[in-house]
Amino acid sequence: MGGLAKGLAIAECFGAERSRLTITEAAALTGQTPAAARRCMRTLEAFGYLSYDGKFFRPTPRFIRLATAYTDADPLPRLGAPLLAGLRDRLDESASLAVLDGTDALFIARAEADHLVSTGLRVGGRLPAALSAAGRILLGPLQGAALHEAIDRGLRGRRTSKAIATPTAIASAVQDAVAQGFALTDEEVEIGLRAVAVPVVDTGGRTVAAMSMSALSARASARRMIAEFVPELQRAAAELGRML
Repeated sequence: MGGLAKGLAIAECFGAERSRLTITEAAALTGQTPAAARRCMRTLEAFGYLSYDGKFFRPTPRFIRLATAYTDADPLPRLGAPLLAGLRDRLDESASLAVLDGTDALFIARAEADHLVSTGLRVGGRLPAALSAAGRILLGPLQGAALHEAIDRGLRGRRTSKAIATPTAIASAVQDAVAQGFALTDEEVEIGLRAVAVPVVDTGGRTVAAMSMSALSARASARRMIAEFVPELQRAAAELGRML
């Protein structure tokens, strides 16, 4: 079981920013010894999850099987996908569904609008919950140490000059999101990008996800996003909550 945990830790290191890893890099990222990292990576290679060219290890298409094990089995992305597509078609902007993973907003479904410049993250992408619209919705139910940890981690992440920069201000933004039923970020994650999010609440009253839309600031003002996007998002989120 210890070996499995080490192998999974290495598998999670790969992504858009790390498409390939050496044994030394994997060991440093996971806190393992080079010998342990080498054993894990060669095992993943033997089972077809990694390829190796003598220096770098890279993920193979077999990793998709692990991702689809979740997306095919969990009702959230499966039921949410057509609702996101409807939002995209009505508003001509990208729509996403995210859940809280540790202190990050993890995007599990997305409908991309057909624009030359795309916005937001792909499925599997993540943002610090404290800095993103979807994340502030997901942090709403948290209190005490759990909320403070998420805020502290968010402040250590990459952010723009327009981002809220103090723990007190972020906590206030989370409280505002709970009170008003939506969260808006205006160029806090990336200059030129706005996002708005609402909670997906199940029949038990739990916030299980955040449904969001993102747009370039040149295409959608903050006022328009609140006036037009929020009501559409709330209707779609309510429908998803009933289906769950």
